[in-house]
Parts: sequence; structure tokens; C-alpha cells
Amino acid sequence: MEQQATLSSYIADAFQGRADLRILHFNAKDLVLKEELSQRGFSNFLGIAMNKPVPGLYWHESKKAAHKNNAELLFLDGADFETLVNAFRSRAEWIIYRPNQWFNKFTFRPLLAMLQYKNRRWDFSFENFEMAGRGMQRVIVFKRRHIKKEAARHYLSPDIRPDDFFGRLNKEEVPYVVLRWHEEIPFTDIDEDIDLLVSDEAIGKVHAILDERIGIVPFDVYSESGLTGSGYREMAYYRPHLAREIVLSRELWNSRFYIPDCRHRFLSLMYHAVYHKGEESGLPIFEGGRGKRQTEHDYPRILKEMAKENGVVELAMNLTDCHRFLKQQGWSPATDTIRKLSQGNGHWLESIVQADEMNFEKNGELMVFVIREWASEKGLNGYIADWFENAGLNVVKLIELEGEERKKAAQNLRGGNWGKGPWPVSGGEPAALLIVYDYHPKALKAKERKKYPYVSNEHYLLKEKLRKEINSNLCKEQQANALHSSDDEIEALEYIHSVVPQVFQEVEETIRNWDEKYRTKEKVIKDISENKRRAKVEIIDFNGVKAVKKTYKAGKERFLNREKYVYGELSNEREFIPKLLDSGDNYIIIPYFETVRFSNNERAKNKMLKKHYKEEIYGISDFFYHKGCALIDFHPGNLLITREGLKVIDFEFLYHYDQLPESSLKTFDLLGFPVDFEGDKPYGIKGAHRKKVWKKILN
Repeated sequence: MEQQATLSSYIADAFQGRADLRILHFNAKDLVLKEELSQRGFSNFLGIAMNKPVPGLYWHESKKAAHKNNAELLFLDGADFETLVNAFRSRAEWIIYRPNQWFNKFTFRPLLAMLQYKNRRWDFSFENFEMAGRGMQRVIVFKRRHIKKEAARHYLSPDIRPDDFFGRLNKEEVPYVVLRWHEEIPFTDIDEDIDLLVSDEAIGKVHAILDERIGIVPFDVYSESGLTGSGYREMAYYRPHLAREIVLSRELWNSRFYIPDCRHRFLSLMYHAVYHKGEESGLPIFEGGRGKRQTEHDYPRILKEMAKENGVVELAMNLTDCHRFLKQQGWSPATDTIRKLSQGNGHWLESIVQADEMNFEKNGELMVFVIREWASEKGLNGYIADWFENAGLNVVKLIELEGEERKKAAQNLRGGNWGKGPWPVSGGEPAALLIVYDYHPKALKAKERKKYPYVSNEHYLLKEKLRKEINSNLCKEQQANALHSSDDEIEALEYIHSVVPQVFQEVEETIRNWDEKYRTKEKVIKDISENKRRAKVEIIDFNGVKAVKKTYKAGKERFLNREKYVYGELSNEREFIPKLLDSGDNYIIIPYFETVRFSNNERAKNKMLKKHYKEEIYGISDFFYHKGCALIDFHPGNLLITREGLKVIDFEFLYHYDQLPESSLKTFDLLGFPVDFEGDKPYGIKGAHRKKVWKKILN
């Protein structure tokens, strides 16, 4: 008779070569599995007894141990359905589940629904194993299909005393501190975590020591700069330079472990209470108010005592005054960090985000993009600035950061966390600030607002398109996040003031000047602009009649001059070009034409052009061909079907050929510009697209 597989043999076969596999047996009744696995070379084992103490097993009555652990293989022995659901939150690669009772028709449906949901990320199978003293047992084996995201939470073996763990760190000269509640270690409640702040260079060593043995004693381990897997909500726990101060200030407490010195212990705990805990700390929002609830630690009393120890005697213990105090001490987070923290901390933090007092009145929006080292070192600063200009934003100033400016940017922006995040390669720290002005900011759509709650302007999302473009020629393993940005004008102003305050006056004067020149002095009847990347287009009252005024943004003079040339000079040679009525340093005015019925409908208009105006279209192209020019942005939208005949408008992209095509039938107007074309091109348009449009109409 064929011998039935045991659970221990199944595990040993599945994990050959991994003798250090961390195995947790939840709700163990005896030592059988532990002994069997030990005989097979697997000794990194922890059995947890639930109902009563069992010699050789760890007795713990809380079900939380099923998911609060660092097991790579988790055996839930006779566990209920709720315990299984929670276990999927653990870091286990495998979960072997023996239910406390097999399912009837009422309990099988939720199990089936859960399996279907979890199957997106887990494979599962039903298996039978021989278990000593129990006979044949049926289990479900879950195997993780996805990579669990790294987190700050790690676990120490309950067989290792915290003091022994800290003794090892001390012996190996690891730069760390226990952030708070050091007097209570070891905690009587195993669910109480110990918070460590560790230098960046030592974070890997601390993780490795904690992960050596299967553990259930929780440690939250934060690195100074919020490196991947050691941050807080994907940010540094404290601003990195402050975290470094905390670690460097450390002092040995009772010959046991290191803690921050008196001042940094006070400031770091207040920071934690105000920005991490918020109203949950028990601190009232304002003086005279009442704290939200009774908390595990009496923050108001403890902070008041610590303030006295540090010579701070007139500080009211409420969130508002503590925030003001931390700001005076240089310990408050930047706006972008406060906003991220507020997402899990009530609404109080949102209330302290205020517009910069240095702000000034403007018609558009000030924006700041941060070019990171990876992109700057590849020589992409100018390319990025030009790209945003082409997309419709105006570059106010590109500042390549040096020395102290780089240091300030790295410390104060993006929560001080400049790690690689989800990207294969780190983008590095800030290398340049690109200050831009958006004449025409655009509100986000409802779906985008939900995803980006603090982004004020849809044009901020252009950075995502630019990131893709920069990485498009790189294999996945080489790609990086090339740039960061503020979320709105409040953050943009803060970025400038905290990194390059000396340029602010120049920025303000430039934008005020641009706004003044861009203002329309005539009576505006209607704004008929489309994307407004280079100019706005308005129907105005011009000497008592309707006319069209096109006003250009600063720096777009080359586009304006092309239109002045065509409307002002070439219009004398052909009727299909409107006459120039007036022009200035940044505008042109041409006649307003009423278009015929239905020609505003794209489909109907294309049919009319195909049926009645083919010769005129060829004539327009032929005229510009013999002038040595091409209309790079020539498309049906720039043709007006009027009672006065066909009119052509919009000559921003007029191009003078370097080498004239051999015939007017092969112009860039109708065949589109070539792939290697280096002149000005419409944003987001390829030459092949224009060719396709005209082919449908002219063939």
C-alpha cells in the first residue's frame, strides 16, 4: 500500500534548499509537526498554542498572531474563516489552512467568493495529508502570486529578549534609537510595537537581524530618509535631516539601548503626536478645547512634562500651538508632506495648509517642476523645459541647483524622500527647479480629482506623459522617475521660498508683466480659443464691427511673426487669406467670417470639402509651395467655409523649406511632415496623421 504524504514531507519537498524558512504553526496542539520538520532540517519554527499552555509552544490567546508575524509559511491549524481572511494580510508566501470545521452550504459561499477574489493574487489547491494522531486531514494550500509590498513592520522572535536584540545592535555599532516609551520595554502586551529610527546605511542590517528567526514581537523600523520598506506612508518618518539629528543625538539609556537626547526626544514625540496621531493623540485642536478621546498614552501630560524639562514653560498643549511651536523650531513638515499625512489623520491637518503670505494676484497659475539628478545628468534639463513650452506652459525660470540649494531641496521637498519608489532606478535628488506659468489652468475632471485630491490644475498631469516619453527608449530595468512637481500654487510658492527665495521677486515681476500684456483691452464678445497653448482667440468689437483677435503668450513671437507675414503680405495676393486689420507686439486682428450652415460639424464639413472644394485645397497648397513654404499644421479645422468663399487661417507653423519638394503634390501640407522634421510641430501631432486626414478628403 502506497504511503500517504505527511504535511512535513510536503513542506520539505516544496522548500528544498531553504532550511532557514520561517514557519509558524498557528493553534498548535502538540510538538509533532515541529519535531518532524526539525528532523528534515527545518528548525526555524514557532508553534503558537491558543487554548492552553503547552510545553515547547508559545502560548498566545490573540488571533492577531495569525497575520502579525514574519512567517514565510503559515499553517493555520483548525482556524476559523475570519482568521484565514486576516492571514492574507501577512507576508507569508504560503498559507496552509485546515478549517476548524468543513463548510456547509451557508459557509461555503463566502469561502468560494473569497477564493475567487484572492485567486487574482493567490493560487490554491485542496490537499490531503497524514497527520500523526489525527489520521488523514484535508487542507487548502494557498500560494502567493504577487510580491508583497515592503513595509516598516518587522518582527522579533519571542525567544529573543529585546535587550539581547539591542545588545547585538550595540555590539555591531548600529546607529539607531528607540523613539519613545523606552521605560516600558519590554512591553507586557505583545501587540505593542517598538519604534526604531535607523541610519540609512544600517537599515539592511537591522532588517536581516530581525528576519533571522520566525517572530511575532512587532518592531516598526524607519530609516532616516524613508528608503523603500522603511518609510511611513511612502515618506520619511521625519524630515531626513531631522531624523539624522535624532540619531546623532542619541544617548545610551540604562546601559540597555539608545534613545534620543532630552531635546530630540521631546521634539520627536511632539512631531509624532501632532502630525502622525493628530486628533487621535488626545490633544485638543485649540486652547480650551477638549481632546477627541482617551488614548493609550497621555500625550498632553507627557508633553507638558517634557516641555518643562526642556525649559519650555508657556506652551499650551493643543495641536494648533504645538504645530506653531514646531514650525518655529524648524520641525514642521512641508505642505506636500502635511497633505499626505492628513489622509489618515482626520481633517485637522488640512486646516493648517494656508496660502503663502508672499503670494500675489495673477490671472493664471504658478507651477514648479523638480528635475531630478538622473535626468539632469543625462542633459535633459533643456529638453524638459522645451517640452513643457510646447505643451502650452511658459517657462519663467530654469534654475540648476548648487550646493546649499540642492541640500535645501532634498530636505524640504517631497517629504525628504527621494528614493526610487516603484521605479527600477532611482531618479535621485533634486538637481533643478523649473518654474513655469500657466496662463490658462484647467480644473481636473471628477475622476482625476479623486485620484489626485490636492492637484489644482490638470496640466500638472502632463508630467506623467513626459515621464513616459523620457523612458520610452529604455528597457524597463533602466527606467526612472525623472521629475517631481508641486500639486498646486501653495506648494509651488513654498518650493521657491524654501529653496531659491532670491528669485521670487524676479518671478513675480515677470508674471505681472506677462499678465498685463496678455490682457484684452477691447470689448470681448466671445472667447473661441481651443487649447490656448500659444495664444488665446477672441471675437471682439473692433471699431463697431466683429473681428477676431489672437493674443500671444510671452516667448511665442516666432509664431506671431509668421502670421503677421501671411495675413499682412501674402493676403494681398490671394483672396483665401484674410486681411490683417491690426497688429501689435503680441497680437493680430483679422476679419470675422460667418461660416455656412452645418460647416461647424466636422463630419458634415469634411463631406462638403470633399464634394465642392478639392481644387481650392490643392490651390492653397500650390500657392504656398511656390512661395517656398509649407503649412505644417494644415488641416480641415483651419479652413472656413463662408459665403465669401473658402478661407484659410492659422499660420503659426508656417515653414520655409530647406529643400523644395519636387512638386506641389508632395508638400508637407498634404503628405504631413517627415519623422525627422526638426521645425516647430503642433503638440501631440504626427505628420502621418495629417496625411491620413487629407487622403480621405482628396481621394
